[in-house]
Amino acid sequence: MSKRLKWFIAFDLVITIILLGVYFAPLGEQRPAISTEGDVLVGQALLQTGGCVACHSQVEGPAMAGGPRLATPFGDFYAPNITSSSTFGIGTWSLAEFEAALRQGVSPDGRPYYPAFPFASYRSLTDADVAHLYQALRATEPVEQPSVDHDLAFPFNVRLGLKPWRWLFATTQSLAIDQSSELGRGRYLVDAVGHCGECHNPRNSLGAFIPPYLGGSAQLPGGFEAPAIHGAALLARDWDAEDLSYFLADGLLPDGDVVGGSMVEVIEMGTRYLNKADRDAIAAYLLSLVPPQR
Repeated sequence: MSKRLKWFIAFDLVITIILLGVYFAPLGEQRPAISTEGDVLVGQALLQTGGCVACHSQVEGPAMAGGPRLATPFGDFYAPNITSSSTFGIGTWSLAEFEAALRQGVSPDGRPYYPAFPFASYRSLTDADVAHLYQALRATEPVEQPSVDHDLAFPFNVRLGLKPWRWLFATTQSLAIDQSSELGRGRYLVDAVGHCGECHNPRNSLGAFIPPYLGGSAQLPGGFEAPAIHGAALLARDWDAEDLSYFLADGLLPDGDVVGGSMVEVIEMGTRYLNKADRDAIAAYLLSLVPPQR
């Protein structure tokens, strides 16, 4: 056997081992059971402020029964039916399965979710908030309507590729955020509940976040752009804490104009449900962020 053939066989074996490892590698992790009962009313508020209603509902359709088309460079995504339907929704899911889906991006049958679902941000949700959301969704009216399948181009329609993507670019390890201070509460609302970075972080060609944090993105679905919203950028545009707090309630810009684009939906179906203390906390946290100088 020639030396070249030996190297070729060895290379093939390495590639095969890697592929088998990717295929059989488990997703997510075993975590202690959530002991919190969960409160439906608290969960309903979180469904609004967390963007669940906006993403999983058609404008003229039943709430939580599946969202509109989300056009991306990788194809079209559709948020699924998450009502209490046992056939088409999450009516048969346990709390543990719901937690794995929400914070780890793993479906009850073990499949990885596409990062169009912001599980990497939701990983920082507290056990209590996970339980609140679960109870709120269990209390929804069941809608017997199947979810629309994603329409993705090859190779993005092959879910096997999501495993190495996650290893390279994302983590689902639980991240506890101390909410005892105003800045801590603001960080929790921005990074976890509101997952603001999903729109306002720049991304590379594979859809992974790149610095600077909250530095803005020109790659939003529908051709929209999300501006930088870290403190340095906001101060440069003459935003102050009061402007930001009221903006999250009514969409009014500092110059008296109103916001447009996809942020309209974020405010009307999400942030306007926040109380003033939480809006103030978000404003304080955003203004405190100063990206590192390159």
